[in-house]
Amino acid sequence: MLKKLFNKKIEKQISLYLGGKQIAICHQQEGDLVLLAKKAINSENQWLDVFSALVTEHHLQGALVSVVLGREFYQTLDLEKPKVEESELLATLPFSIKDLVSESVFDLVVDYYDMPFQQRKGEQITVIYLPQTRVLTIRDMLLTLGLKLKGITVEELALTALLGMHDETNILLSQQNNELVLTVVKQGQLYFTHRLRGFNELLALPLEEVENALLDGLSLELQRALDYINSQLGINTIGTLYLALVCPDIKILSEKLGNYLARNVVPYGEDDQYDFLAILAYGGLIAESKA
Repeated sequence: MLKKLFNKKIEKQISLYLGGKQIAICHQQEGDLVLLAKKAINSENQWLDVFSALVTEHHLQGALVSVVLGREFYQTLDLEKPKVEESELLATLPFSIKDLVSESVFDLVVDYYDMPFQQRKGEQITVIYLPQTRVLTIRDMLLTLGLKLKGITVEELALTALLGMHDETNILLSQQNNELVLTVVKQGQLYFTHRLRGFNELLALPLEEVENALLDGLSLELQRALDYINSQLGINTIGTLYLALVCPDIKILSEKLGNYLARNVVPYGEDDQYDFLAILAYGGLIAESKA
């Protein structure tokens, strides 16, 4: 999304997650995606100062940056896909949503992604919009620090990129602040997202202390989501449920949850990849590398 490509080869490529409470930086190291840094912040007003310090500390000047924008900084709308030529769709989108938003569409940056086709609904899209001033602020911040913008994507699409292009349906359960995010992806397309609350405190404790409450509650919520996916989206075969959760007993939790659900449940990636901010940064770099 919002891609700006450069012909000149850039040695350093990083992904920057910009949230309201934290920022995170990911880069490639010997072919692997590595979380380079993350910092807590109080608001977006600290983006420049905090990121500037990290750029200096990690010698990132001149890098090409893929930005992942936190969910609180953009809005989405689901609507019927306008019946226009694909080449004209982006130009017509602002006027398709002008009666649905409070801002002037001339002050917004608008993009979209396709939703899975459902016979009873026809072709649907998810429209993403945000203030133009926010995009310009990000661009100017990078220019000020001697960096170049490759593109801006959003949380949902960063998470989608993590699960790749597979015929089977895969699910990622990841952790963000005080809630869990369930992301369902098939053939590289986002099918469904769902947020679960009330599990963060339990996940932080040793599993033997909270096993009954955690497994009973989490398996019930997940089963409800699976039932919805089956009945409403027509998906009855799930490949793998990946867990990207900060949990001291993540491997044991995966095994027990798999037994509860009769599904293949595994941790996502290596031990240092379970943090939500880390995987969002990974997803941004993967999404832009495929663009």
